[in-house]
Amino acid sequence: MVIGHTAEEAKICTRFPARLIVPGWYATYWVKALSDISVNTKAFEGFWMNPAYRIPDNECGCIPPGSKPGRTVPINRMSTRSLIVTPAEGTTLKANQPVNITGVAFSGGYGIKDVIVSTDGGRTWTQAGLGKDLGKYSWIQFTLPWKPTKAGTYTLMAKATNGIGDSQPFDGLWNPAGYLCNKVQPLTVTVR
Repeated sequence: MVIGHTAEEAKICTRFPARLIVPGWYATYWVKALSDISVNTKAFEGFWMNPAYRIPDNECGCIPPGSKPGRTVPINRMSTRSLIVTPAEGTTLKANQPVNITGVAFSGGYGIKDVIVSTDGGRTWTQAGLGKDLGKYSWIQFTLPWKPTKAGTYTLMAKATNGIGDSQPFDGLWNPAGYLCNKVQPLTVTVR
């Protein structure tokens, strides 16, 4: 019986598949049509576990571009990452008008310690304010008020650091499938 439901409500709830969420791991393991659970004595070897959704078996999950990994493991932990949501790529802003640079940051279960934002292509950085912390596996919102004073093209960037000091790289780490991509992403806006 489902707690808090009548027997009839529990029957209705169990007729449909559930969704299994695995905090801190990529959504490839968030089974979308879970109807039953089996306990295996060894790792499952179906297509989505082998050969798909695999990364090189090393700390960074990466290898030199164009090479092939010797050993691989299923993709697992999420990398620390941040994304600027507004303003969007290609937005035109007005000089001397305040705007909030906002976005989200997340990690693989270590929480986000801080997010820094650059409005000049990474030459200088400013600490962004963090929103409410909803737990170490949750996304957290960041905001930086900005008032561009001169017309021109600006490159915005955000860089998150998690609770154990891991941060985003400026250059992407390569693997054949492109997983674990968490490099700092530049975003261009125009001020008139």
